[in-house]
Amino acid sequence: MNSDKQPLPPGYLGKILHIDLTTQKYWSEKLDPDLARRFFGGRGLGVALLSRHFLELTAKGLHRNPFAQVDPLSEDNVIVVSTSPTTGTRMPTSGRIHMNYKSPLTGGYGSTNAGGRWSVDLKRTGSDAIVITGKSPHPVYLILTSAGVEFRDAGPTSGLDAIETRELLKKESKNRAQVLTIGPGGKNLVRFAAVMSDTGKALGRGGGGAVWGSKNLYAMAVIPDEKIRIGVADKESFNPENKHGAMYHVKLKLDLGKFTKSEDMFGVLASMGSLGILGMVNNYQQLIHNNMKDTNHALADIGKINGEALRYHAKRAKPGEKRITVRKSACFNCPIICKRETTLFDSEGRIIEKGEGPEFETVALMGANLSIYDLATVTEACYLANHYGIDTISLGGTLASFFDLYGMLKAKAESVTPAEAVLFTDLKEFIAEHGEPVFGRPEILVPLTHLIGTARGIGRHLAEGSYRFCSRYGHPELSMSVKRLELPAYDPRTSYTQALSYEMSNRGGCHLEGGYTAPYAYCAGYAEWPAHRLEGTPLISKNATLKNTTLDVIGACAYSSFSLGLDEYAALVNAVTGDKHNSGTLEHLAVRTITLERMFNLLCGLDKKDDWLPDRFYSETIHTRDGDVICDRKAFEKMHEEYYRSVGWDEEGRPTLQTLEDLELGDLVPADAAAAMA
Repeated sequence: MNSDKQPLPPGYLGKILHIDLTTQKYWSEKLDPDLARRFFGGRGLGVALLSRHFLELTAKGLHRNPFAQVDPLSEDNVIVVSTSPTTGTRMPTSGRIHMNYKSPLTGGYGSTNAGGRWSVDLKRTGSDAIVITGKSPHPVYLILTSAGVEFRDAGPTSGLDAIETRELLKKESKNRAQVLTIGPGGKNLVRFAAVMSDTGKALGRGGGGAVWGSKNLYAMAVIPDEKIRIGVADKESFNPENKHGAMYHVKLKLDLGKFTKSEDMFGVLASMGSLGILGMVNNYQQLIHNNMKDTNHALADIGKINGEALRYHAKRAKPGEKRITVRKSACFNCPIICKRETTLFDSEGRIIEKGEGPEFETVALMGANLSIYDLATVTEACYLANHYGIDTISLGGTLASFFDLYGMLKAKAESVTPAEAVLFTDLKEFIAEHGEPVFGRPEILVPLTHLIGTARGIGRHLAEGSYRFCSRYGHPELSMSVKRLELPAYDPRTSYTQALSYEMSNRGGCHLEGGYTAPYAYCAGYAEWPAHRLEGTPLISKNATLKNTTLDVIGACAYSSFSLGLDEYAALVNAVTGDKHNSGTLEHLAVRTITLERMFNLLCGLDKKDDWLPDRFYSETIHTRDGDVICDRKAFEKMHEEYYRSVGWDEEGRPTLQTLEDLELGDLVPADAAAAMA
C-alpha cells in the first residue's frame, strides 16, 4: 500500500536512500507513511525493507525462492541500515543504529544494533534508512552528505584495519564525519565479522562485516548538515522540570534504578561500566565456564576480571605488571554512561594500545568461559578484535568450542576417527609455535585472535564460527549456539526464561533480541519469578522478547529498560511523533516485527527444529548452591508450543494465515508461503 498523501509524523526525514554498488549509482525513495505506521523504524523498518528486497529478487526473475537460494556472501544479498523517529532527539539513549542482512553465520535472518552517534548524523544527511545492493567491482568507501553519495576508491585503506580506516576518513573530513568501517575480519569474510563504529562499538552479531566485505564495501562515512533538524511534536514534554511531561518521569526512574542511577548513588553501570554486571551474574551462578560445561568460578578469579578489577586496575597493579587506566564515555544523549575508554600499559609503563572496552560480554566469553582470568590479556585481545572487526561473543564462543574439542579428542588418544584426526593435522603448526589449545592459557588468546582476523592457519577454520568448525571434525554438538549463532554469557540451565529466550530469538543464540531476562533478577521486574518454574515461563519470555524488540524498533538501549517500562517509552515516542502509543500498541509493533522475522527464517529453510539449545543443556547437569540443574527436553517442547501460540504461530512455529492478515504482512510475504500457512 502506498499512502503518500498521508503525512509522516515528526521525527521522520521521509527518505530511504538506495545505493547500488554495482553501478555506483544512488537514488532516494519517499518513505511510505503506511510502512512507517506498521513498522515505525529501527529493527521493524529494517526487516520490512530486508523482506521487500528478497521479494523483488523474485519479481525480477533472479531466483524462485531468494530467501533460501541467495548466498549471504553474494551480490544478491542486501544491507539495510535504519534509524527510528526518536533517533537524534532528546529521548535518552537515542543514538542507536540497526542493520539487517541475510546472515553468513546462520544462513537466516541477520540483525545487529549499536550505539554511538553515527545514526544521528545519518539522519542529519536527510535519510531515515539506507538500502545497499550489488557488489562494487573494486573496494570502495562511501561519503554520505545531504547533497548525495560519493563513491571513493578504497585502495588506500586495503591494508588498514577498522580503526585505522576510521582515523583516515575522519582526517579527510577534517573530523566532521562519523564512520562505520570493517577491518581485515570483514575483508577476509570471517563469518562473525563486525561493522565497527568509533573505536569499539560493534554492529557485531551474525557476520554483517563479512557481508560488507563480500560487496567490497570497506567503510561508510556520514557528514551531517547542521541545517537539517529532527522535529518533535512536543518539545515541552522533554523538559525534565515539567512534571506533566514524559522526561520528568523517565529521569526520575533512571535516577533511582539500581543499574542506571549515577555513580554517586552507586549505580552499577555508571560506577563500573557494563563489566559491573559480571560479579552479579556470577553471584547468581549464571556465568559460563569452559564452553558452558559449568558455572563454577573461584571467587578470587572473578575478582581479577570483574568491574571493580577494571576500575581499580591501575591502582592495584604491582610494579612490573601491566596496568589499565580507565576513562568514562557515553553514546549520544545517554545519561547512563556505561562505556569505558581504556589504555593498556606494559610492565615498564609504555602504552601497548588504547581503545574502548572490554565490555561485560567480551570478558565473559573471552575470559571466564576460557578460564582466562587475566584482564590485561583479555583487554589486549579485545582491542585486536576491534581492529580486525570481529564479534567478541562469537570469537570467545568459537574458541571455547575449539578448546573443548581438542581436550576431548586428545583424551581419546589413538581411538580418534579419520574426521577427528584432521584436527591434529590442522593444528601441527599452531602447537609447534604456541603449544596446546586448552582452557586456562592466556598466552594463546592474542595469537588466536590474530589468526582468526587474518584467516590464516587454524584461524581459517575458526573463522567459520563454532558450528562449522566443530562440524569439520564430526562434533557439531560442541558448538554452544542456537541457529549457529554463539550463545552469550548466561548459562541457560540457571534460568529457564533466558533459556527459552535464546531458543526463540530469530537471529539465533542471543540475550537481547530474544529477551534479556537474566539480569532482571538483580534489578526488579522478574525478580519474583523462580528461575526453574515451568508454568507461565513462556509468557514471561514472550513479554521480555516484545519489550526488547520494542527497544530496537524505537531506537533505545537495552540498559535503559532496567529502569523503564513500555509505558515510559510510549510517552517518549508520543512526545516525538505526536502519536497515541501505549504499551499495547508498542507490543503490537513488536509482534509484527518478530513475526516477519520468523517468516524470513522459515523461507530461508529454518524451522522449529532450529529452536533448540545444544544437547549439552539437556543432558549434562550442573551443580549450584540451590542444587543440580538441567533443562528438561519434554518440558521445553511444551513451552515451545505455548510460546508459539502466544504470538499467533501454530504448533510447528509457523505464523498462521490469520496472524499474517491481522498483522498486515501480506505484501511482505510471498503469496504461496502465506497460503501454506492456512
